[in-house]
Amino acid sequence: MGAALSVIIPAYNRSGVIGEAIRSVLQQQLPAADWSFEIIVVDDGSSDNLEQALQPFGDHVRLLRHEQNAGAAAARNTGVQAAEGELIAFLDSDDIWLPGKLLCQVSAMRHFGWDASCTAFVLIERDGREVVAPDLPTKTLSLGELVWGCVVSPGSTLLCRRTLFAKVGLFDTALRRLEDWDWLLRLVRITSFGFLAEPLARISPSGSPGTSTIFPAAAKLWEKHAARLEPALKRKFAAGLDVERAAAHYRDGERVAATLLLGRSFLRAPFGNTRVASIVKTQYARARLRR
Repeated sequence: MGAALSVIIPAYNRSGVIGEAIRSVLQQQLPAADWSFEIIVVDDGSSDNLEQALQPFGDHVRLLRHEQNAGAAAARNTGVQAAEGELIAFLDSDDIWLPGKLLCQVSAMRHFGWDASCTAFVLIERDGREVVAPDLPTKTLSLGELVWGCVVSPGSTLLCRRTLFAKVGLFDTALRRLEDWDWLLRLVRITSFGFLAEPLARISPSGSPGTSTIFPAAAKLWEKHAARLEPALKRKFAAGLDVERAAAHYRDGERVAATLLLGRSFLRAPFGNTRVASIVKTQYARARLRR
């Protein structure tokens, strides 16, 4: 048997859309004929008929349950701890993978020697328009780049070796949001993390948190990572967190507050930096489609 892959799909009241996500996984071309894979759906305390929605997929899906909603970090951790694959991939239950996602990403990881990677993606706005993000070339990402922000949508594009979780740790369940950014900041300190510029996932409109959720998470993230950063990286990290806060204000309809925070972000770091421009483009595209 070749290298096995585990696909982890956290779900909370997504019975109406999760079928499309699962089908997008089942339609993937595997890197080799002898590869095996499993799909693990983690029901994070749903109150809808999720189990019924999974019945058409039979043994293709392994269902795990939380009795109460514990958040995305906890749901992903449950999947990771149950996974049997040598590689682990994540997919949010309201998103889909585009054709060729696994084949392209595994090939890129082999070619560049990455232990983990994310890809570009297509944001679908409510009016049907598409935004490809982030605007980055294929490359190995560094800590200096990731402090600007988590613009690579790891919830639906991350593919990594399962052994990394023993080194990096699991997702931080104290973070109700930004837990993926926290994990990537820990990851990049110990191993190679790559980005593939080809858009290989589709991110759909859905609910997204405002200031009441993002602000505490941003404060926690600063507390965890700022002290370990040299002054220049710390300024970039503060600027990136301000963009997250600004996007949360924008989603809450507080455009003046969003603009002020965005201005502070620019003061912390040069506006002409392409990384800042990429973050602004991605975060505000997300804010527009998830209001």
